Amino acid sequence: MIELKKNIFLIPGENGSRFPFCTGLYVRGEKLRVLIEAGMGRAAVEGCRDRGVDLLLLSHCHIDHRLLAPLLPGVPVGAHEKEVPFLEDRERFLEGVGFRRGGVSVEGLFPGRTIPFVQVREKVRHGQRLDLGGLTLEVLHTPGHTPGHLAFFIPEAALLFSADIDLTPFGPFYGHDFARIEEFIVSIRQLQEIKAEILVTGHGGLFFDGIPERLAAFEQVIYDRDRRVLNELAQPRGLDFFLNRNLFYSHYPEPQALIRWFEQVHLEKQLARLTRLGQVMIENGSYRRP
Repeated sequence: MIELKKNIFLIPGENGSRFPFCTGLYVRGEKLRVLIEAGMGRAAVEGCRDRGVDLLLLSHCHIDHRLLAPLLPGVPVGAHEKEVPFLEDRERFLEGVGFRRGGVSVEGLFPGRTIPFVQVREKVRHGQRLDLGGLTLEVLHTPGHTPGHLAFFIPEAALLFSADIDLTPFGPFYGHDFARIEEFIVSIRQLQEIKAEILVTGHGGLFFDGIPERLAAFEQVIYDRDRRVLNELAQPRGLDFFLNRNLFYSHYPEPQALIRWFEQVHLEKQLARLTRLGQVMIENGSYRRP
């Protein structure tokens, strides 16, 4: 636990905050103690529990952000209303992320790990300001990664927690069925407008400078992917042509089946985006330039 500002603590996740872990934030107000995320690792979450947690806020429904919520029994959970079905219902989650469509078994890929499902008692909304006592937590609805993805801003510290708008070199992750590229772009630009001096991300680290520029570079990855796909369309191509060719992932780490599925969904969404933009046409099941 690292104190970034008075009573605001960064909680690094195990494994460098890489899946199945994430970075969290513990904010200790005079009236309310809030933990953002529950996927940092057992010791970290138990340490926060021992210090006292009055509210657990989940930025979104992905497993690595709610993994250890069961370690906080009795603590009310807050999330955006669009995220509630995926946090509370197993089938809605598996359909939403596309695992049912892709035949992906999380338990098979990660033996011994189960998906914890939680009941959301506090539905938070965009623009809501939570008075913690001496500190304010402003809720920002930032969809794209998931329908109800949230970021949080603490104005007293000019600190922004951007969750999975995470500035990793990979770029925006929209490899799930319920992800939306256009919403992701709007959300990134929304965060660029915030006068943040500290940016805490869910997986990509901690930043103190050049925050708007870093967010712009993160967005640029989407357009780089557009060009990468278009460059492959010197002649009509079916979706199968694009698969397993490392167009988005430089390599396929284990579990390879999962990563290859993520890349397929990214490619599907990129091609659909280019089709909407009129830069790609679909003809006889193949994609081509107009």
